[in-house]
Amino acid sequence: MSSFSEIFGQDSAQSCVTLGRNSLLDAVNKHECSTPSSALYIRPGEIEALLSSCSSDQSPWREALSLIGEPASNSNTGLVCLRSGDRGFVVIPPFPVIENKFYDCWNSKELENLLSSDYLIGVILLRLGRFSVALFQGDKLINSKTDARYVKGRHRKGGSSQRRFERIREGQVRRLYDKTCDAVRVILGEYDNQIDYVVLGGEGITINNFLKICPRMAVFTSRIIPERLNIRDPKRDTLDHVSHLVWQSKVYAVKFD
Repeated sequence: MSSFSEIFGQDSAQSCVTLGRNSLLDAVNKHECSTPSSALYIRPGEIEALLSSCSSDQSPWREALSLIGEPASNSNTGLVCLRSGDRGFVVIPPFPVIENKFYDCWNSKELENLLSSDYLIGVILLRLGRFSVALFQGDKLINSKTDARYVKGRHRKGGSSQRRFERIREGQVRRLYDKTCDAVRVILGEYDNQIDYVVLGGEGITINNFLKICPRMAVFTSRIIPERLNIRDPKRDTLDHVSHLVWQSKVYAVKFD
């Protein structure tokens, strides 16, 4: 395992890496803090407003985050900003920052607590033809269901033949959605009020249409993480990799003048 300095090197600026929960925790714990130091925690949706009204102690972060640009300003889970000397590390965490906080010292405690939490996480992976629904406690798989439902490809001919084909295809898609929705009921339903977050992955249009059709998803609306996992083939073996993906953070290195 490596510290931030080993991951980014001493001279790099505005670099970005993706780290799993254990790698990020290790980097945080191994980092040797220099002065001046600070820590800034920002909730999702409040980044621009907070930075526009920040105090003089916080103002160095305004310029540092502007160098990162859109990935920082549009983060759906907020930001964790840690400064040590002339180096800064901006973390886009896998799950939301709960409270805005500023420290005039290196304080990674809230980040460590977030990464160490054994959240109860529902995962729904869906593409036309196959789905997986899983429940994780932290990164441990508790229960899952993976299945397939044949869906015809697009029909390129016109006329009544195409319309008949599209009706058949729409029926197949609906049955896939119904089957996935039933799996959500079976795998996640018992834990409706206990699940902390729901993570979605697969094909964007397919997932969006599923959310409109499946009534079981309404209870999770406020707990769905906006970022989608890029999963090409939802299947049982994929879930072993997903347990790592859902905990990944993006980390940017910046330099202060």
